[in-house]
Amino acid sequence: MLPQIDTHYREATALFQRRCGLLKATASPLEALRQLDWRLAANLDAVAIHQEGRPEVSLRPPALFVETWVGLQRDSVGCLESLDGIFPELKPEQQGAVIEAMTLSSCSGEVRHPELRAALMSEQTAMAMSEEEAAEHDALLARWLFFQDAAGADLSCFQSWYQRHDFPRSRHHALQAGLVRRDSLAVQAARDYQDDPLFTLLLAQSGHPPENLLGIAFDGSVSAARQLLDAMEQVACCEDAAQAWFWLTGEMVPRKPRLQAVGVSDESSRESKETLPDAPAAAISWQAKQWPSEARYFFGEPVTVSSLELLDQQWAGQIAPLIAAQQSWLAERRVLPVSGWQFHSLSEGGAHA
Repeated sequence: MLPQIDTHYREATALFQRRCGLLKATASPLEALRQLDWRLAANLDAVAIHQEGRPEVSLRPPALFVETWVGLQRDSVGCLESLDGIFPELKPEQQGAVIEAMTLSSCSGEVRHPELRAALMSEQTAMAMSEEEAAEHDALLARWLFFQDAAGADLSCFQSWYQRHDFPRSRHHALQAGLVRRDSLAVQAARDYQDDPLFTLLLAQSGHPPENLLGIAFDGSVSAARQLLDAMEQVACCEDAAQAWFWLTGEMVPRKPRLQAVGVSDESSRESKETLPDAPAAAISWQAKQWPSEARYFFGEPVTVSSLELLDQQWAGQIAPLIAAQQSWLAERRVLPVSGWQFHSLSEGGAHA
């Protein structure tokens, strides 16, 4: 490998790792992802000029991502054939890197493995596929239900999958579709997912929030804020309360030193260096907000179509599916989240496609 190409290759792998970190974070500025994507795409293009792209089982996820993306640009038919052969042998992290490369490359083609077929499935393909064909595999059916939801299919398309524990991903998509369509049967079945932030949010919007701090936060009311402030005063649940506060207000709770008891051991002394959420500081911040009591809030903004669109244009990470879920709730069908590269906005005046 030429030295200059090696530099581009190593930079692409490092940027891919940073991209994964931004998407795994609770809330990352979307502009940071846009700038990173611009650099990642440029380095990948430079590698693709001089290399063929050979995805192999022995590669770590970042290198496998680069080899897959480059391979799909140079010879998509040959690369997909190679991926079909090695995909079952890959570890989950490697499979994720392959799927991400396929998503960002916007490739098309024929493959046999269900996971790869699901990754290649377009809305047009889903609309032409029968439910029986999709039900061949959980990954295919989940993707099929995803597009049916976005197309506005009625409840009959989803209800038969509410209790299909043998199709976990499909069940997840079906229940989300049922919740945004206000189906009481979906509310009952979704209680299995009370620890899942997305379902907690949709259950809260359905008027059935789980009895936990996240459920309180996603209730979005002024009274919810007061409950979270009270919970922050209790050591046993203060950390969960602080995280819930972040979803409600969009603000990180300041930290304060943990108090040290008299006569503690060295081990306890080390523990005393830890910090706790500063509930009084959060209370002062809350007093300055003066939110109207009749509104519902998420991430510091009233839950409206316009405010959710604004949040969608500002944030990436774990917050993104929560924003999309609330948009879906208001639309009563799935609102498709943005997927793929984000750097387009750098050359289009910040437009969000």
